This record gives sequence, structure tokens and C-alpha cells, in this order.
Amino acid sequence: MRHDTSFGWAFPVIAIVASATVGCGDPAKASEKAATDRLPGVVALVKDDVGQVRRGLPEGSAKLGKLLGPEAAGDIPGLQRAIASARAGVKDLELAKSTFFTFVDPTGTAVASEATPDLLATKNIFATLPKLKKATEANSGVVEEIGELKDVYIKAGNDMTWAAAHPVKDDKGEVKGAFVTGWSFRSLAYHLEEMAGREVVEDAKKSGKKSIPVLYVYVLRGKKAYGSAKAPDITTQTIEGLDLLGKAQNGNYTTNVEITGRVFGVAAAKVPEYAEDIGVAVVASEI
Repeated sequence: MRHDTSFGWAFPVIAIVASATVGCGDPAKASEKAATDRLPGVVALVKDDVGQVRRGLPEGSAKLGKLLGPEAAGDIPGLQRAIASARAGVKDLELAKSTFFTFVDPTGTAVASEATPDLLATKNIFATLPKLKKATEANSGVVEEIGELKDVYIKAGNDMTWAAAHPVKDDKGEVKGAFVTGWSFRSLAYHLEEMAGREVVEDAKKSGKKSIPVLYVYVLRGKKAYGSAKAPDITTQTIEGLDLLGKAQNGNYTTNVEITGRVFGVAAAKVPEYAEDIGVAVVASEI
């Protein structure tokens, strides 16, 4: 299991103003630019991350099927090694930002995951992500669903999981189960935030800036915003109040907001290549 290693920050709650007209001076313009500059890269990363799973999962499932022993369920360490080997043997899956790789039996029960401790073991994935059951049909391709994996990957606050599954067959073509992988929205936000943050640092060095903009990245679904553990609750609440996906229906949307006395630029975009109701937002503040 790969875990988000970021830490939560505590911020005092002061008066909040959320408006496209707040802070019309240089700090607002500079912060909007900082957010807007990072948005295309974040959108491209999401497309790449999802594409890696979609491309790699069929090949990984085929490799896993060849590695499964006749009594795979009775040899958990061996099954975990097979999962790790199947993933490592496919470049897209090796690079994928997934937080879990799991083999489930035809009923949807997780037999084993690559990681230890295995928090998904014995849990029925189809109970919470029922669309994935289609991945136990012999002619199925990659099946995807967004939902909750309660008591497993949800940490502080609400979270959602995007999961993809593909049938695993033996050498006779019989379906033995499904190879399931995915990530939580908060872990994806953390990954996107880390990558965007590195670009911000590099740009600051090149331009000779003495300060680095504060930056957060959110995964959006409907009016909900899912950020990393670094994102203060007050910032998340403000972002959720802006209905960014609704305003980004016809293209990228940019605004600025004042939170705890500081101006933040906000840039948001839909990412239909991920899912129709999914988007991302970059929130940045120049010092």
C-alpha cells in the first residue's frame, strides 16, 4: 500500500471572502497567473495517469493469469509476488500512480494485494463498486467506477476512489477473477500537488524569485473538492463554495479569492478524459 506522506496544516479561521472581484491589485493578478500557469500541466498529468492504467491493465492481467498457481488463494505470499511481478512487467503499470493492485475472485472478494499490510484482504470490492463485477466476464475490457472504499483508503475527511478492473484468465481462457487497481482522489491530489510544486520551485529558481508561491491542487467532482492532507479545511470549504466545475463547463475558469486575509488565485478545468463529472483546480498565492 502506498500512503500519502504529507502532513496536515492548521490555520486560524478568519473572515472569508470568495469573489471574482476580490483583490484586484497585483497580488490577485500574480496569484491568478501562478495558478493558471500550473493548470495545463496538472490536466496533462491526470490524462497520463489514467491512460497508464487503461493501457497497462489488460497486459498486466494477462501476465497475472499466467503466474497464478492452481491454488492461488492458498498461497497468499506467492500471489502477492505474482501481482508484483505482473505489475513490474508492464511499463505503464510500473509507472502508474495507483495506491493498490489487488486480485479479486469472481465474487469480488479481495484475495490478495501487492502491499503489506493488505487492508483490502477478504473485503468484497463489488459490494461498494458494483460496476466492476463486469470485469469477471470473459469478454470484458477495462471497467471503471468511482465510489467509496469505506474503512480502507479514506483518511481524514471525505474521500472517493477511482478503480479500474480487468478479467484475469487461465491458459484455458477461464476467468479466475479480476485485476483491480486505482487510487483515492486525495492521493491523486497529493501526487498532482507534488509535481506542480516541483515546477513552481524550478520556475522560481530560474526567475531569481526569493519566495515560492503557496500551492494546492484539488480533484473536483460535482461541487466537492478533494485535496491533499496539506490543504487547510478552510481553503477546501472556500473552493467547494465556488462551484468551479459548473463554471468551467465551456472551458477553463479563473478567479481569485481571499482566505484568512490572503489572496489566492484559482484556476479550474474539466477533465472529461478521466470522467465526465471530474475536474481539477489549482489554488496558488504569491507572497
